[in-house]
Amino acid sequence: MGAPVKGTLALRFTPRLAAAALFATLALAAFGCEEPVPVTPPQPVTPPPSASATAEVSPDPAPITDGDVTVAYANGVKILVKRIPGAELSAMQLYIKGGAREWTAADAGITRLALSTAVSGGTATLDKDAYYRKLATLGSDVWSEAGTDYAAVKGKTLLKDWDETFALLAETFLSPRMPASELELQREKQIQTLKHEQESPDGALSLLVTKTVYKGHPMANRAIGTEESVAGLKMEALVAHLAKLRETSRLLFVTAGDVEPSHVVEKVKAAFGALPRGSYENTPYPALNYPASTVNVTDRALSTNYVEGAFAGPGWASAQMADGMVAMSLLRHRLFEEVRTKRNLSYAPSAGLATGSSVPFGYLYVTAVDPGKTLQVMFDEVNRLKNEAVSDKELTSTKSVFLTTYLMQNESTDGQAGMLASAELLGGDYHLARSLPERIRAVTPQDVQAFAKKYLAHLQMVVLGDPTKIDQKLFGSM
Repeated sequence: MGAPVKGTLALRFTPRLAAAALFATLALAAFGCEEPVPVTPPQPVTPPPSASATAEVSPDPAPITDGDVTVAYANGVKILVKRIPGAELSAMQLYIKGGAREWTAADAGITRLALSTAVSGGTATLDKDAYYRKLATLGSDVWSEAGTDYAAVKGKTLLKDWDETFALLAETFLSPRMPASELELQREKQIQTLKHEQESPDGALSLLVTKTVYKGHPMANRAIGTEESVAGLKMEALVAHLAKLRETSRLLFVTAGDVEPSHVVEKVKAAFGALPRGSYENTPYPALNYPASTVNVTDRALSTNYVEGAFAGPGWASAQMADGMVAMSLLRHRLFEEVRTKRNLSYAPSAGLATGSSVPFGYLYVTAVDPGKTLQVMFDEVNRLKNEAVSDKELTSTKSVFLTTYLMQNESTDGQAGMLASAELLGGDYHLARSLPERIRAVTPQDVQAFAKKYLAHLQMVVLGDPTKIDQKLFGSM
């Protein structure tokens, strides 16, 4: 029993993401060609005279070519084009900055619900059935995502259908049909995902970890929201929210494939060039800071105890991000060897960095019948990482495995576009993704040890299971 081993680079909350994927299949349930609610599609506009939309707006910088990446702008929309000669498939991804800055506890879930309704309900010119027939004819796909740092409308298509798929993606964002029935379908899916989360021990643990890690932080209000907040969202609020997101200072467009950069820029400018720039600024979230260890135990009758300890990690732009990726990958392999292979104390011990956020955190995870004995072994391995320099052989092997996994994850056009976007949005510079392999190779035994000493401390321990089996002194000792 227990969770699968968690990947260092993957978004941390895999049970919730799996649940979302499961319920996504319901999007094909038909609410046919009903009349849309009266939503006026955005019209080409000239920004009103104001401090943010007058002569003070600087012109777009000239496009530059940086190796296989072209960087350009269209009325403030930043564009990254990753040229992959010979690629038959193309990825296109429109990112919308804002995330948890755009909602409170009362309306958490609004971006996710608004975008899921927009991408599944048709557009101003195509009702839902016609929209899906068009995508099926092209063999293309368009979908949405929403997180605490940003949201996105994404597409995948054959190269020959890039223009038509881009047109559908753009119209989905600019002029969605938003049928009332589709809103209720998407609302129910979102609420069911939240309910399902509580049915799984791993899902419940992840929610408890989020509440603990982000207590008092803006990211405590999750993108999926709560059952109460999602149930209370009205159509008028969703329409107004989407309108607020349609300003170019928020937008990043990334595409990867065998596409001509100048053609992409032309299409982006034609689609989004009339939008107001707005005055959005991507202000950093507060850093995580834990002055002491804590232990939070939730009583639940389970056959095993679910345990996770979280700690504040380095940001994407930190010189120690690569050190941390290597260190936590190495620790994960050691925990698997010591906890599962040698002692058979747990099926799925793990460790890693949750890097899918601009405010990353690291974690130790395990499910165990004897959590005290198991955690002692894990803490011993953490202390060994702090106090003993890793051998060159083990370090070289760890880096090789990490790089193989990382590069395999980014072989597809989706992966390459997403890799650039993540570095740009979470670290402020897409070069961070391109330089990561080189930085990983440069990590030394001293770097691993320094990371462990600095970051693997003041763990925020979260337990779901039997409180009588939890040694508070041991659990709060790291």
